[in-house]
Amino acid sequence: MEKFVHIRLSNGSDYESIRGLDVDIIEGLGDSFDTFVNAKGYVPTKGDTIYLLPGVNIPRMKLKDLALNLGIRVVRDPEKATVVFSGKSSVGKLTTSTWYYFADANTILENVKKLCNDQYYIDKLETAISSTGAKEVCSNWSDMRNTLCNGSIDTYESRYFYGVEPEYLDTYNAIQGKPIYCESELITNINGDDSTIIDYDVYKQLQTMFESSDDDNHILAMEIMANSHYEKSVLYLLMLISDYQHVISNTHTKNHVNFKSMLAYFNWIPRNISSLNAYHIVKIIDQKGLLTLDMIKVLYKEYTNDIHRMISYDEVFEIKEVTIKQDYLDKLNLTSFNLINPEELEVTATVDEIVTDELIEAAITNIKRDELKSELIAIEEELSANQGTSEEESNNNQIEQTNGDDFEWF
Repeated sequence: MEKFVHIRLSNGSDYESIRGLDVDIIEGLGDSFDTFVNAKGYVPTKGDTIYLLPGVNIPRMKLKDLALNLGIRVVRDPEKATVVFSGKSSVGKLTTSTWYYFADANTILENVKKLCNDQYYIDKLETAISSTGAKEVCSNWSDMRNTLCNGSIDTYESRYFYGVEPEYLDTYNAIQGKPIYCESELITNINGDDSTIIDYDVYKQLQTMFESSDDDNHILAMEIMANSHYEKSVLYLLMLISDYQHVISNTHTKNHVNFKSMLAYFNWIPRNISSLNAYHIVKIIDQKGLLTLDMIKVLYKEYTNDIHRMISYDEVFEIKEVTIKQDYLDKLNLTSFNLINPEELEVTATVDEIVTDELIEAAITNIKRDELKSELIAIEEELSANQGTSEEESNNNQIEQTNGDDFEWF
C-alpha cells in the first residue's frame, strides 16, 4: 500500500498563519482501486488450501461437498491459504473510501515553514514526509485551499482515498503475494455434472412458472436456477434473469445464499439484477469463453424486435440488408434491392430493353419497310391524281357534245 501524510490544522478561522497541526501517516490502495483479484483460470488441485475473503457468496454446504470431491481444504486463517477468492462485495467490506484534497509534499512543507513559527510542528511534518517517502500530503478542503496552498486552486487536486479498515488490516497483509481469484471461478465447480441443465424446454417451463401469479412458483423457479449447471445453462440463466428481473427483485429468495451464489457466477450481487439487451448477454457469455453460434441464433429468435429497435446502439448485431417483398420486386422489374446499400440494385431487364444484333437488324428492316411504304403511298397518290385528271377531261368532252343541236330537252 502507498503511504500518505495527512495534515489537520488547529487554526480556527485564521488562514494567515499556522498555530498548530496534527500529522498522521495513512496507507492507501490508490485512487481507482476496485478489486483484489490478481489471477485468472483457477484449476482445483488436490491439496489446495482456500481462504474466502469477506463478501464471497458460496454456500458452505456445497463448498464442503466440493472440498471432499476435489481434495481441497477451506481454511479460516489467511496465513495458511495457498489460494484466495474474492467476491463482488469484498472490496467494500475490507476497505473504506474518503474524499481528500492532495498536494505535492515538498510544496506544502515550504508553505508550512513560511506560515508556522513553531519549529516543533515543522520538524514533525518534515519527519513524517522523509520517513514515509510520501510524494503527496492530504487534508480537508478548507485547510488545503485557504492555508496550506495559500488560496491557490491550481496547487491541489481532489480524489477518493481508499484505505483498509483497521479490523481487516491483518487479513489484507496476509493475502499479499498470493493468487487471488474471482469467486465465479470457484462457483463454476460448485454444482456438478449431475446438476440440472437449463435447455430450451426447461427454459420454457421456468417462463411459465415466472408468469404465474403464485409466489411459490417464483421461488421454485429461482431455486432451480440456483442449483443448475451454470456453464451449461449460462444462456438461459441470463435470459431468465433479464426477462423476469422485476419478479426476481421482488422475491426474498434473491437474498438466499444459493441464489446469490448463482449471481456471483456473473460477478453480480442482488442489486445488479436488471434487464439486459441481447448484445449484453452475448458479451457476458463471450467473456466466459462459452459463446456459440447456436446461442446467437436463439437470442435473435427470442429478441428479434428488440434487436431491430435498438440496432443503432447494438454492439453485436448488425443489419446489412433491407429489401421489399417479391411482389413489388416483380412490379419494379427487380431481382433484388438492398435499401441499406442501394447501389447494389439489380434490374430485371425487359425483352425490348435488351439490345442485340437481331433487334438492330429488325429495326433496320422496319426502317426500310417504312421508307418503301412511303414511296408506295407517294406513287399511289400520283396515280390517283393522274386518274382524276383523265376523268375530268372525259366529262368535259361529254358536256361539249351534249350541248349540240341534237340534245333533247324534256
